[in-house]
Amino acid sequence: MLLKKYILIFAASNKTNKLNRVRHTITTVKIMRTSKINIGAKVFNKKNQEGTITSIITKSTGYVEVTYLNGVVKKEMAFNLTDENGESLKAAPKAKAKKPVALTKEEKIQIWKKDILLVNNRTMYNVTIVELCVNELTNKRSDNEFYNSLIDTFFKAYFGKAKVSEKQAYYLAKFIVENDK
Repeated sequence: MLLKKYILIFAASNKTNKLNRVRHTITTVKIMRTSKINIGAKVFNKKNQEGTITSIITKSTGYVEVTYLNGVVKKEMAFNLTDENGESLKAAPKAKAKKPVALTKEEKIQIWKKDILLVNNRTMYNVTIVELCVNELTNKRSDNEFYNSLIDTFFKAYFGKAKVSEKQAYYLAKFIVENDK
C-alpha cells in the first residue's frame, strides 16, 4: 500500500469588518505532499509494466531501483514512473528556454573588433573567425577612401605584410556593422 506523508502548514490572517468593528481570525490549512517515492510502492513505467520500488538511490532527483514482476531490476527516474492512480511520482524536469538577446550596435562593433585583431597573431588566431572576416570584407568597397584603405590594410595583415591597429580594427568593425544587411 502506498504510504502518503503530509505536512500541515498553518497560516493565520486577521481581517477587520468595518461595519461592526469586530476582528475575525481566519486560519487556513494547506496540505502539501512531501513525496510519493517510497520503498515498496507499486509503480508502472512508460511501457505500463508493473513493478515495485526496492530502493531509493537519490530522493532529491528521484532516482530509484525498481523490480518488475518479470524479475528484472532496473534503475529508473521517478518522472518516468506512475503510481496506481496514474499520477507521476515526480514532475518532469523543465528545460528553461533561453531568451534571445539583441546586441546593441556598440556590442557588435566590439565583437567584430576582437575578431579582426586576431589577424595579427599568425600563430594563434582562430582560422574560422579570420576567414569570416575575410569573407565579410572581400567584396565590400566604399566610396570613402578611408574604409578602402582599412580593408587593404586588413588583407595585407592577412598575408603577413602589415598589422592592424586597435583603432583600425574599430573602424573596420564599425564599417562591417553599418553595412551589414
